[in-house]
Amino acid sequence: MKKVVLISALTLCLASPIAFADEESEAVGRPGDPSKVSRTVEITMVDNRFDPSEVKAREGETIKFLLRNSGKKKHEMMIGSSEEIDKHGRTMKKFPDAEHHDEPNMIAVEPGKTRELVWQFTKAGTVDFACPLPGHFKGMNFPGMKGTIKVESK
Repeated sequence: MKKVVLISALTLCLASPIAFADEESEAVGRPGDPSKVSRTVEITMVDNRFDPSEVKAREGETIKFLLRNSGKKKHEMMIGSSEEIDKHGRTMKKFPDAEHHDEPNMIAVEPGKTRELVWQFTKAGTVDFACPLPGHFKGMNFPGMKGTIKVESK
């Protein structure tokens, strides 16, 4: 019985980014079409920060994020609202050994590797990104691996 409860809890936790990407995508954007990328933004993932941690975008723009992990640990980049990132970070802290999967708004990058995430910014405002892995991120109101994307109106 314990295994069934644990598996159910892990399934729900890992599914939360999927639900976020579908239900709240209009708040922060949506997965971008790689054939419509207007520019590439390179971000280096280090063991305690993103460089740069601030990005500017325009409403409607599709950006390809080229993520280079120059650290010694696995890192992730999750794009979302601060509430969703905080929630996902707390879930990951509860289940640190759970397998992590790429989602439309989140990608994992192993040390020494480079990966891409394509995102379209549909509304003006501020969009957050962070590495929600345990110990890398302490919440949007604390230091850690986080950043912002300022989306300007057309």
